[in-house]
Amino acid sequence: MSCQMHTTDRSSSANSVRRSTLRTGRLRPYNARLGAAIVEFAIVANIVFLTVLISIEFVRMNLVRNLMQDAAYAAVRHTIVPGATAAEAVNKAEQLMGSLLETGYSVTVSNINEGSDSVSVTVIVNMNEVALFTPLFFNNKTLEATASLNTERYAGFYLQ
Repeated sequence: MSCQMHTTDRSSSANSVRRSTLRTGRLRPYNARLGAAIVEFAIVANIVFLTVLISIEFVRMNLVRNLMQDAAYAAVRHTIVPGATAAEAVNKAEQLMGSLLETGYSVTVSNINEGSDSVSVTVIVNMNEVALFTPLFFNNKTLEATASLNTERYAGFYLQ
């Protein structure tokens, strides 16, 4: 009994399958999907990048809001003691605000004298000047934080 081996050219049959599937559209090779993947990436990447940038900006605005509240509170705490002045409150608030922002904020302090019962410090931030992308969303908006505390001054303190 003799055994004969039957050999076929696999590369020629694979090429004919590829050509036939391209004509019929049933099976596509990887290279035919590459253009579709690039187009899909171009559409989805814009949305993903925009979402990431907006998220970064909102986190930064939350950081500014927290910093404003901390600066107003620290300034008012510094000013409620006897002998403190409004200029010291402004310097304290600007010292804290300057750690993140160079410009775009203002600090106001209520009138302080020996008869003052309370002190208020207000910090206002203009979002057009400090935001990276937010002016697109919050045009001409400001953030404001106010802290008020009763003073430690009272008549007769030094007369004991």
